[in-house]
Amino acid sequence: MALLDQAIAGSATITMSNANHTLTQANGVSDEARNMILEVVGSNSGIYQIVVPYGTGGAGTGSKMYTVYNNTTGGYAITIGYSGGSTVSIPNGYIATVFGDGTNFFAANTTSAGAFYVSGTLTAASVADVGNLSVSGTTTLTGTATAPTVTPSTDSSTKIATTAFVQSVAGGLGTMAYQNANNVSITGGSIAGVTLSGGNAITTSNIGSQSVSFATTAGNGGVTSVNGNTGTVTTLGFGQSWQTVSRSIGTTYYNTTGNPIICSLSANSDGGSAATAAIAVNGVTVANSGVYVGSYEWATVQAVIPNGASYVLAGGAPNGYYVTELR
Repeated sequence: MALLDQAIAGSATITMSNANHTLTQANGVSDEARNMILEVVGSNSGIYQIVVPYGTGGAGTGSKMYTVYNNTTGGYAITIGYSGGSTVSIPNGYIATVFGDGTNFFAANTTSAGAFYVSGTLTAASVADVGNLSVSGTTTLTGTATAPTVTPSTDSSTKIATTAFVQSVAGGLGTMAYQNANNVSITGGSIAGVTLSGGNAITTSNIGSQSVSFATTAGNGGVTSVNGNTGTVTTLGFGQSWQTVSRSIGTTYYNTTGNPIICSLSANSDGGSAATAAIAVNGVTVANSGVYVGSYEWATVQAVIPNGASYVLAGGAPNGYYVTELR
């Protein structure tokens, strides 16, 4: 009866020391191989095997089930199995239930027919779940985890977003800043807090009655404008220079530079006559000045001429006038 109890629930402590250990086997007396529970202790500097002896009929006989606790020091796994055939590896510090059929050894718990509950920490080298896996605590993944990719346009649930999902959604944003692209295309929504560098313009189209607002902190005077039907935003003075130009009083001119310009008209009086200067943009007088003094003085006016606008210079200059433009 004692030997039967040992086979059903007996426990033995097995000591290893950097070598394989063959379980003792004897007929009619207590031995290591007959016990159901094996606690393996000792110190290993590598992976070694607990060798289970075959039955009395030799290889192919001697089926057995064990619960094995790898309680060795050194941090290495141990294996258990016959002297031939497949073995089962048991990580250091873990307990496993295994069985042998007389030829090979197998892990006994490779699946769960019902609910599987872990109250402590579950560490797994490979997990395959064909049903539903629910985790109520914090999950930490140290390897590469994969998941099905949902369709972005039809799924807004709390499912895991894979890299394929994120790339699909990000692809709809055009060439955005993470690529450091020169051109960013936005077809909907809004954007704020954009920093521009390199002198490139922002172009908008089909803005309808929507307003476009821009500000600049660049060292170009901080003047911006929105001109033309395409909504091209340019900075006045950026890439421009003051130039002396030939203009006649009363002649209509047009700004065709593609950018706003500034026109400056200076008229000079003589010792006893007045000097006047005026600029009209698209038929509206936007700047007007006159001087009348007893010595030579200048009447000077300036006006911003939007791209595509007409402008006309007017005035009287007894002692001559000259025109410069920032363009």
